[in-house]
Amino acid sequence: MSRWLLLLVCWLGGPAWAQTDLVGAFNRGNEYYRQGQYPQARDQYLEVVAAGVQDPRAYYNLGNACFKAGRLGEAVLWYKRAQRLAPRDSEVRANLRLAEALRFDQTSPRGGAGQWLEELYLFPTLDELCLAFSLFFLAACGLGGWRLWRGAWAGGWQLAALIGCAAVAVAAGGYLGARVYGETRPQVVVLAAELNARSGPGPEQPAVFAVREGACLELARREGDWVLVRLPGGLGGWLPAQSVEAL
Repeated sequence: MSRWLLLLVCWLGGPAWAQTDLVGAFNRGNEYYRQGQYPQARDQYLEVVAAGVQDPRAYYNLGNACFKAGRLGEAVLWYKRAQRLAPRDSEVRANLRLAEALRFDQTSPRGGAGQWLEELYLFPTLDELCLAFSLFFLAACGLGGWRLWRGAWAGGWQLAALIGCAAVAVAAGGYLGARVYGETRPQVVVLAAELNARSGPGPEQPAVFAVREGACLELARREGDWVLVRLPGGLGGWLPAQSVEAL
């Protein structure tokens, strides 16, 4: 824990008094959690992340406190944020699956092969994909320039290496583009216990479908105090803006 606190202070920079307050909030959150006072632990962890800390362990701790405090939607929200930063963390994946398993609506996650494929898709981080693309792209450019300089475009291991590096760079670039597109698409997590999505922005509109706490939906549009969300199948409905939070 001392290592985490040291890293936390280094990341934040800023005035010494602010760092001290933040470390104190994190320690108080840990202590409240150990004592079973989960709402108080949640408040302290929220103070830490509100200061700008973007770390998977901080998000994971906050997700645990929310889960224990009975805030399923918030737990899913913070577990998903942690998963984006640490997609291979087994504890984050396990707790996210547990939280999602408590949902009984039409947006529930897939199991079996579908879930395995999703975890495989999320296995590399965006930083790792950027690094792979950059390395193989530069290697392909270097090999291509070297062969042009040599003026030899016949067969040989250099040509095979050039083709291989170019192929991997194209694959990594496409993979990276798909991940960035998927993670930058606006999404929201439902925080209310149970809601009826309406056909229009207003409580007097007919209900279209029901969603439960913790559902992750695509955000299509915002209009006043209402947001238009879509299910994975494309069906859309309007929810009160205060009942959801952006992922």
